Amino acid sequence: MTGETEEVRAPMREAASQGGDLKDRVRGLVLQAIVARKADPKAIRAVMKDTVEGLGEGLGGHADSAGATLKSAVSGLDEAIGKSLYALQSAVEETWGNGRRFADADLREAYDAVRGLDDDLVGTLKEVGGRTKGVLKDEFNHISEHLGRNGSDTGSQIKSVLAVLGRDFGHTATEAGRALKSDAREATGRLSAVTSGILRGLADALDGRKP
Repeated sequence: MTGETEEVRAPMREAASQGGDLKDRVRGLVLQAIVARKADPKAIRAVMKDTVEGLGEGLGGHADSAGATLKSAVSGLDEAIGKSLYALQSAVEETWGNGRRFADADLREAYDAVRGLDDDLVGTLKEVGGRTKGVLKDEFNHISEHLGRNGSDTGSQIKSVLAVLGRDFGHTATEAGRALKSDAREATGRLSAVTSGILRGLADALDGRKP
């Protein structure tokens, strides 16, 4: 198990072992982990999977209340992923609004990383649930089936982000795209840096709401 993986799974495991309403706790931990990885779009997927793994490992001792605890935890995860995707979208839109654009390699990599993220969440819940037993197994199955049928906030945000990313790296054929000079483009690697800054601000604002 890599250090980065355990850095996410360990605190999730500990939080889940305490039970209760985990929404704020999980949301904060997920945002912290993604910011620590400079909001790399590929890291969003990895953090999401490690979060669910950690929750599954920590919830074993709370079978009786696992349903409510898991539901609140997944809600916090969903909100954090949604905020991360919003930050990514904002980074692209704000930069484009300033007459600049990120390197195509960054945009395409982000597009590939985000696409199917909601299906991965459902699949990971099913996979982790399949390794549990009894009530906890039932709760994982229930929530994965619910998200599979009804979708999540992450799902709607993914559609919006993909539309923006696809428009941006597909814009080179348009008049506006042709007018963009190569020296006005953001360098490769800048997309994650700008996204990380926006996401850090969102995370701080959420922390500021706490009493």
